Order: sequence, then structure tokens, then C-alpha cells
Amino acid sequence: MHETLPGHRIELGFFAGRSRMNKIFARSLVVSLLTISSGFLMITLSASAEEVAAQTATLYERFGGRDAVNQVVRDTIAYHQENPTIFHYFEEVDVEQLVAHVAAFFTAGMGGPSNYAGRDMTSTHAGMGLSDADFDSVVADVLRAIDQNGIGKAEKAEVAAILESLRPAVLGTAGG
Repeated sequence: MHETLPGHRIELGFFAGRSRMNKIFARSLVVSLLTISSGFLMITLSASAEEVAAQTATLYERFGGRDAVNQVVRDTIAYHQENPTIFHYFEEVDVEQLVAHVAAFFTAGMGGPSNYAGRDMTSTHAGMGLSDADFDSVVADVLRAIDQNGIGKAEKAEVAAILESLRPAVLGTAGG
């Protein structure tokens, strides 16, 4: 309101010409709407913070951590031992030692805490005579184990891309 002459007021804007009860109600409504809007803003900011946290989480964290990696590795090796294309590579293997090495390698490659001190992929697989079909079977078993353990589709796709990037090193066709 704006004072003009003593005892006379001119009301401007939304509240002009409204009764005292209407003004109180209208002000309460405005305050309520502002409060609700602030709440929605906080929820939106909170969701954004959660989204940012999810985007900054490592693949290892999104995968489910150590227990999830170990279980996927165990299941993968079990699938390899049953796979008619590649089972012969796993006939005389110390499974516990292999699980430990592969889990450490996966953990390191996925951004988790790992003290992987094993050989690189080229020297590990040198002399094995692996083919593209062998490699494809290995990847299929890994992805099957990921599905079996309920790992998310985005994480599965990321693991598949990482494995595919290792194909030249594993098959010994990487440029020297």
C-alpha cells in the first residue's frame, strides 16, 4: 500500500480492492506456494546430487564391490569349465588361484582397490593359440555371469566394452 493523504491509502497490485480476510488468505497462499516451491527445489537439488554421485561412482562401486566381483568371477570360471569351446583351457587350473588373479584384475580395471601384480594380458595369454571364437566364448560367459548375478545393464555394457578393448592383447594381435 502507498500512503497519499493522511488517512487515505491506495492499494496497488494483486491486493487492491480486497477485503482484509481475502488479503490474509492471499498472503498465506503466496507464502504456502513459496514454501512448496522451495521444497520442490530442494528435492530437485537433492536428486541432482544423487545423480552426480551415481555418475562419479566407479564401475567397481556400481557393480557391487568386492563380493559382487568375486561371485561374477567364480560363476564365469564355472561357465568356462562347462563351455565346449574353451573348457580345455581350464582343465588343469588351480581355480582358487585363478579366481584371486582374475578378481584382482577385474577390480583394478573397474576402478576398485586392487593390488593386482599379475602379468599383462599379452604375456598371460601368449602361446595359447586363442581364436576370436575362444575370445567370444569367454566374453559370453562373463556376460552370462553378470546377468546371473543381477548386475545392471549399464554396468554389463561397460564390462563388455572393456573386454572387447582387450581382444588384441589377449589374442596377441595388438600392434607392437
